[in-house]
Amino acid sequence: MKGYALVGARVVLEDRIDGESAVLVRDGLIEALTAPGDLPAGVARIDAGGRYLTPGLIDLHAHGAAGHGFDTPSRAGYESVLAAHAGFGVTAMQASLATAALGSLAETLAFGAALAAEPPGDGARLLGVHLEGPFLAPEQAGAHDPALLIPPSARAVEKLLAAGRPTMITLAPELPGGVEAVRAFAAAGTVVAIGHSQARGASFAEAVAAGVTHLTHLWSGQSSLTREGPWRVPGLLEESLASTGLTAEVIADGRHLPVELLRIAARCLGGRLCAVSDATPGAGLADGTPYRLGALECVVEDGVGMLPSAGCFAGSTTGLDRMVGHLHAAVGLPAHEAVATATSVPARVLGLRRQGTIRPGNLADLALFDEDFTARATIVGGRWVVDKDGIGERAHD
Repeated sequence: MKGYALVGARVVLEDRIDGESAVLVRDGLIEALTAPGDLPAGVARIDAGGRYLTPGLIDLHAHGAAGHGFDTPSRAGYESVLAAHAGFGVTAMQASLATAALGSLAETLAFGAALAAEPPGDGARLLGVHLEGPFLAPEQAGAHDPALLIPPSARAVEKLLAAGRPTMITLAPELPGGVEAVRAFAAAGTVVAIGHSQARGASFAEAVAAGVTHLTHLWSGQSSLTREGPWRVPGLLEESLASTGLTAEVIADGRHLPVELLRIAARCLGGRLCAVSDATPGAGLADGTPYRLGALECVVEDGVGMLPSAGCFAGSTTGLDRMVGHLHAAVGLPAHEAVATATSVPARVLGLRRQGTIRPGNLADLALFDEDFTARATIVGGRWVVDKDGIGERAHD
């Protein structure tokens, strides 16, 4: 295969923007980052027209898009969601499952794990399944049905692990059996995150010692500062911001968190901050459109998902590309740092060694963006699965 080279792009590297180099793609891999004059003969040159060329975005936390959700074990539905997120510049993602009955979760987990083992199709890669529940604190249920929340008994944990190892689980470790569940999932190779939780102090520290490495969506489903007499007691939020070594998510859709909180997160977490879409089946749909998230009826309202019965957010309706743009333009992160929150940081969370950065030997999972980080093209394993402007046509010559 002759391959092709992307030239004329602003290549987003881990520590800077490179406006001089070409990226050579061959056999599904990034073969070289080199001067355009040093490209081998016979390689098609594709002019990126000054757009940002980034590693493909990696979304760790998304429930659906375009009217379809990962909660339903349907190949057509999953493929529709993966294709919709590829339109946001996403080349790899986890299927996040909202709280449901244990048997239903096990069935969907088995389906998703099997599908993730297949080669990617015409959308983003499916990395595996993220269980957001059912082991969550009722006080922090958010858009999860409280009636379906259960403590993480050894039997429940074993049933889920037997169905198909989740790549990530969000749980509340302060629940009875919580720390034991952390140990069991971590031992199985699952990334364990604290979320929808009241964990603080000793319970937080014990969970981290047991294997927690990640924190699910800051300020959403997290307990915060309380007072016991004259004493101020940090909640999960403050424990998260003060943590060292843990990675943490933000939903940077301009709805869930104001700019000031995103700036606090960036200052506290630095290179450990991870942007996630938390996109629902409502992503890409018009205001007023209803959708289901797990067992609950939700609606798109003012550009965000809402749970009318509880008056709270129910996930986002925004793609990850717009969140990167918001972190850059509104929050003020340099472009390469904003991109890192959706590329190299989530790759590090899951231990993906050949994704998340533009370097020789990595998978050719790439994306092209306009100045405001609107996705224009998405490349998965060297294949142009999204090409809104037709600029990648020469890749098929």
